[in-house]
Amino acid sequence: MQTDQKLTSAGRIPCANCGSEMAYSAEKRALLCGHCGHKQIIESGTDKIKEKSLQSGLNVSSKDTGLKIQTKTFNCTNCGASTAVTTDIVSFECGFCGSKVINPKATEEARLISPEGIIPFTVDRKTALQKYKDWIGQGWFRPSNLAKMAKIDKIHGVYIPFWTYDAETHSNWWAEAGYYYYETETYTDSQGNTQTRQVRNIRWVPASGYVKMDFDDILVIASQGIKQHRVEKIFPFNLEKLVNYDARFVAGWEAELYKIDLAQGAKIADEIMDKAIYERCAKEVPGDTYRDLRVTSEKTNLTYKHILLPIWISSYQYNGKTYQVIVNGQTGAISGEKPLSWVKIILTVLLVIVVIAILMFLKK
Repeated sequence: MQTDQKLTSAGRIPCANCGSEMAYSAEKRALLCGHCGHKQIIESGTDKIKEKSLQSGLNVSSKDTGLKIQTKTFNCTNCGASTAVTTDIVSFECGFCGSKVINPKATEEARLISPEGIIPFTVDRKTALQKYKDWIGQGWFRPSNLAKMAKIDKIHGVYIPFWTYDAETHSNWWAEAGYYYYETETYTDSQGNTQTRQVRNIRWVPASGYVKMDFDDILVIASQGIKQHRVEKIFPFNLEKLVNYDARFVAGWEAELYKIDLAQGAKIADEIMDKAIYERCAKEVPGDTYRDLRVTSEKTNLTYKHILLPIWISSYQYNGKTYQVIVNGQTGAISGEKPLSWVKIILTVLLVIVVIAILMFLKK
């Protein structure tokens, strides 16, 4: 039985069979030699994936830094994303925005906290491209020539940095709870006849309560190239499939270096938690409606992890504007931006108006 291949000092993973360089294959879910086809399974556990104190992470610089593999970093001057690649290339196209205005530089991994966990790619390039082709052709309000004009030949498999945050929260809320009641009102209609109707009123009474919520693995993207609201559209990732970070999973792939640091990510997570807490408290208010809801919260046992998640990224241009498409590299879920056909929208609105007019005419 052969042992797992290890990284050389130059960051290469030599094939045990022929000595050529190996790379991780999403299709085979193993290291694969592009020369002789030799496959090597990567054995990986979960013992290194541990929650760390958020306060400690904010106060102390981690000694465990970098991606643990030799990379070349490319900074996109258009969208600001920093992408590390393990292959020795001299030119690069940004997967986030499609720009070729790239400045290669030495990797500055010393300032980065190393990822503790990773979900390896399981959706391969062929499948991701097919997902895109199916998606780009969908939607009545898209331009008719969109599928033809928005061809994607290049799609990038990128390990995207994320922070996960956990917290226990204790919240007190105060509000005015509204209870509906109805009164009979007399009025005169347009023909001068006296009529009655039920009018709804609200009786307001003070209310208060307490809510405890525990948050586990709130995902905050640490990317410069993909926004939080965009990546949430391809959630969820099955985080139970996280394994210990191993540089061999990154071999032959791109990996973005985080631009949103631990403190910035914590603020985003805090906003996500506050929104969820507010919505939960709103549901706790008795009665039929509420107003002036106020919530105060205390968050304890704050912890975090740094992980890499697999995402296929591409961009296309239509009428001079760039649109981004992303595919979940674990589940195949897809999300992206599409231009609208205003001609189709206007025609649809006119059609609806005509139908309504016909129906009103028939009722006469």
